Amino acid sequence: MSLAQHKKALALCGGIILIGAGVFAVTGHSQSTKKVAQHLNLYETATISSLDVAKITDSVSSNTLSQVGEGLYRLNADSEAQNALATKTTVSDSGHHYTINLRHNAKWSNGDPVTAQDFVYSWKRTLDPKSKSEFTYQFANIKNASAIAAGKKSPATLGVKAVGPYQLKITLSRPASYFKQMLASTTYYPLNQKAVQKYGKKYGSSAATTVYNGPFVLKNWNGTSDSWNLKKNPTYVAAKTVKLSSIKYQVIKTSSTAYNLYQSKRLDAVTLDGEQTTQNKHNPDLKSLAAGRIGFIQYNEQNKIAANQDLRRAISLAINRQQLADKVLKNGSQPAKTFAIHHMMTNAKTGKDFTTDAYVKNTADDNPTLAKQLYQKALKQLGKKQLTVTITCGDDDTTKNVAEFIQSTVSSTLGLKVNVSAMPFPSMLSNVSKGNFELNLTGWSMDNADPIQSLQILSSTNNSNMGHYSNKTYDQALTKSEGVDALKPTARYQDLLTAARTALRDQAVTPLYEARTNTLVNPKIKGVVYNKFNGSPDYQHAYVTD
Repeated sequence: MSLAQHKKALALCGGIILIGAGVFAVTGHSQSTKKVAQHLNLYETATISSLDVAKITDSVSSNTLSQVGEGLYRLNADSEAQNALATKTTVSDSGHHYTINLRHNAKWSNGDPVTAQDFVYSWKRTLDPKSKSEFTYQFANIKNASAIAAGKKSPATLGVKAVGPYQLKITLSRPASYFKQMLASTTYYPLNQKAVQKYGKKYGSSAATTVYNGPFVLKNWNGTSDSWNLKKNPTYVAAKTVKLSSIKYQVIKTSSTAYNLYQSKRLDAVTLDGEQTTQNKHNPDLKSLAAGRIGFIQYNEQNKIAANQDLRRAISLAINRQQLADKVLKNGSQPAKTFAIHHMMTNAKTGKDFTTDAYVKNTADDNPTLAKQLYQKALKQLGKKQLTVTITCGDDDTTKNVAEFIQSTVSSTLGLKVNVSAMPFPSMLSNVSKGNFELNLTGWSMDNADPIQSLQILSSTNNSNMGHYSNKTYDQALTKSEGVDALKPTARYQDLLTAARTALRDQAVTPLYEARTNTLVNPKIKGVVYNKFNGSPDYQHAYVTD
């Protein structure tokens, strides 16, 4: 797994990743005869690290950029790409060519027009090895992108060009049905070349050294500030649709502090931890939001014990995922029955969610009887009377709680001795990357809503396949889904099902839970669009009612 992917996923099994924090507050209480102040107070759990598209690696920075920037598309609640700067998209040559027409009236906050060349410049700059971007993998579908990122070809060879000021032509080396979704991510945002050249390495390091083309502009951020403001951008191309005049952010690192502010009515929304969720389970203001992440156990198949398939299945069937979600996580997370999460894809014929179709009985269920039988088979195959395994994991409280739950339930059900080795995330990553583990408790965050986002990391050639799982049927199915069947929805769906079911039967990984976050939101806040796939909020159309 690349460092960028690890940072995005955080690999902290039970850790709560707050994308945009999703917390809102009304300042003041206007009388019904007065105009309601269109202002929100929000919080994040960390400060912004950068607003340079080539340098962003964390969710706080990415979410902030999504509010002050604008790309070709924006995702709606169903993760569908809707036109933003794009006005018309034409796909040709069996999905290999995209011609995208742009708005003619979009402007940067420095007064410059937003043009097709701004996208070309941004993408080539990100892929240039000199930028040292950690998210170059997101461009892999574009012709020559991977070779450019590897330093094997010049950025000038990238399969993208500007045709006049307002038309973009993109050539793909590998078509993808979800390419428009990818183009909506902040990694694909444009850059104003004049501003980047003016500020040099300092571009995006403060509010003053950044230019904006989104719904808001950033104020009062010096690069390390623990608070900052967003102000409505009067030059935004769709400024008439933005109702909020300002948003104030502050960094609040502890959930208890935020919760106390909410209870004292100094915040009108707060993201809850497990105990707070329990206390508010009947509160009508409670929202349960998806996190776009799956928690799971990966196994080192280069280790003789962890490589035993019956042992892996025994461990999986000994875990009561519902108890894990309800008694340990207590944050709205749901049991995972396959290596995917809800709202990634649906069956075009039946309307069923991919996770329902991909389920395979007795692979990710609570079945202690079968688990014991499989464990005995594993003992015989390994020539052992007793086995001991070690789970390597992060040392944050939630992750350790999940690891200890697995330790307890697996040990009591199977008689298998389970040790827990909790360590700081960098140390865990280093050990797992070097293969110094048996079982690893981890998590994976998806970039967009498609099953390939999780399934790809189990490909035998993927750098993120740290367990070294290898199955020809699996690899062939993924290859077809990204190759000959890439633009054939029905065939591709079946390819992805084949891969998902194969991984479950092999117990390539043990899926545990679909991460969610619970938030209390004041009902006066309207118009916030929450993505069903990852829960991220979009405030472009948000407003405050009396």
